[in-house]
Amino acid sequence: MRIRPAIRAGILLAVIVVAVVAAQGAQAQTPAAACGACHAQEYDGWAASAHAHAAESRAFQSLAGAASAVAGWGSDGCYRCHAPLAQGGAGAAAGVSCEACHLMERVGGAGNGDFSLATDGVLRSAKAGRAPHPTSASPLFGDALFCAACHEQYHPVSGVALQSTYTEWVNSAGSHGGKTCQTCHMAEASGGHAFGPSVADDAAKGEALARAITLEVRWPDSAQAGRALIVDVRLENTGAAHALPTGKPEGYEMWLEMAATVGGQTVFTESLPYGVVFADDEGNYDPRVTSSDAASLLRDHRLFPGRAVVERFAFVVPADVRGQVDVEVRLMYRRTPSWLSERLGLPSVPAMLVRRASAAVPVVEPPPRPTYVAPTPTATLAPTPTPVLEGSGTVEEEGWLGSFLLVAGLVLVSVAAWALKARAV
Repeated sequence: MRIRPAIRAGILLAVIVVAVVAAQGAQAQTPAAACGACHAQEYDGWAASAHAHAAESRAFQSLAGAASAVAGWGSDGCYRCHAPLAQGGAGAAAGVSCEACHLMERVGGAGNGDFSLATDGVLRSAKAGRAPHPTSASPLFGDALFCAACHEQYHPVSGVALQSTYTEWVNSAGSHGGKTCQTCHMAEASGGHAFGPSVADDAAKGEALARAITLEVRWPDSAQAGRALIVDVRLENTGAAHALPTGKPEGYEMWLEMAATVGGQTVFTESLPYGVVFADDEGNYDPRVTSSDAASLLRDHRLFPGRAVVERFAFVVPADVRGQVDVEVRLMYRRTPSWLSERLGLPSVPAMLVRRASAAVPVVEPPPRPTYVAPTPTATLAPTPTPVLEGSGTVEEEGWLGSFLLVAGLVLVSVAAWALKARAV
């Protein structure tokens, strides 16, 4: 028997009412599908979002298990934010469900899941309205601080910032211009609950990043075989009010790569990563250190709002190359880092193209090398030795005779001077 849509909606509404009544005395979790009976557009957006799938990946579950063993994370560990209504991991499949946000009554400013959910069964939102369940308008839903509860994370022992998305927004021009997290991530076009590209739509994710990042390349006019070919690439985050990428380093991998080919054969390739690298309490950073073991920040090389980054690639064109060198620059992104997939024994996640630029650089003939000709030797005259007179020598060599002659000379000079003076008188 086929149930009419109106009857099906009525049944779902009844489920909502029963769940809300039950929530008066306990933290019951209403299935998100029940909310979709009346909020179909919002539900569809949420169902494809990262919030809906926040706790179901094998990568997350492995990392959450490791973090739970670290003192200071608490019994909820990562589930505090990835599945707020889950109790001891039960019900975690719901992820960040509808009620996980719409029961929010307080958010602290310290991150690390510093929030509290109401137990009165009243669903909060930006505005109240007529509904088969209690509603209440809360200004918190228009405040970026709402998101800081989970999108600002610090290591409970070392204090290292593991995720600083909220702080990045605070320091951006967007925050001073009146933009909040909700301005961009709760656009009405998706019912306001997609929070970004679908978790399964890599193409959409790549397009979103491409809208936020500009890429400019300064190509050389030509190259010479045997000489260096230099390419400068300028990247700038012009569309996001936080760093790109943002979040914990286990949740992304972004890099800039350049490849040069001649006749289809690769003659050069290099990649430059963007992201955060931690060190453990012994200073080790390779192999990569996960957030749960982070004791210090080793490097933070990302695209921050409004700051341009210029990268330089250089390589020597092989001496036998003629014609042209085909050069391609690509900005790439992957949702799960390859190093994490390899460590956990998971299938590698495909990389997505964000930006691309290419050029065919002509290779000019190298200038001829000058031929060195040795000069013809010419005859030269030997230097004439200085004659040495016999009997010549220093005063010391002549002994008393030299001293006598010196004194006699002085006496004669004195007598001559006296005689000239007497004549003048």
